[in-house]
Amino acid sequence: GVLMFFMSKTGTRGGKGSEGEKLMICGPERARRGAELKVMSSVETKNPGTFTRGVRDKESSERGFDTNRMLFKDDEMSYALGKQGSTRKKLETASG
Repeated sequence: GVLMFFMSKTGTRGGKGSEGEKLMICGPERARRGAELKVMSSVETKNPGTFTRGVRDKESSERGFDTNRMLFKDDEMSYALGKQGSTRKKLETASG
């Protein structure tokens, strides 16, 4: 599991035109990355394009833990999600 909380400097407030607050995610590396992706997904749902605008395929050459990106075509996305997200849930479970 992870522990997440918002951080801000004393006397600063979030809002339009401000930098907002930072989200701190504590825990094991893999769990932190999973939490980060879930937060990014939630933000992307509410504000499309925040993380996906201009995104390209990326394959990591780093040793150890890292993340690769693959762009899906519409029909591939439908298949990956499955009916009511069933395939997505299975992939999530299988990936740890």
